[in-house]
Amino acid sequence: MLTIIEVKAREDGGHGIQSQSHREKCWLEGWVAVPEELTAAVWACGGYCDLELSDRGELTGVTPKQRPQAEEPPSESEQLRADLDYLAAVAGVSL
Repeated sequence: MLTIIEVKAREDGGHGIQSQSHREKCWLEGWVAVPEELTAAVWACGGYCDLELSDRGELTGVTPKQRPQAEEPPSESEQLRADLDYLAAVAGVSL
């Protein structure tokens, strides 16, 4: 199985990761093959890492980074208020 990682990070700082069992070399432009010894580290950090590339563009190391904090979903009362505000706006009522 070959794992590849996107060279350029997304806006949130993460890199895309893919694996395919029948591949022997990288199949996407802008991605790089992950050496077997780094595969577990790449998956463990979920692609949130700094990539170390050789002069030839080969992946030689990864340094895990903090994953971005997920936004907290609105509380039930906040969601009810948002729903009420929306319904009032649609009905043309001021609350």
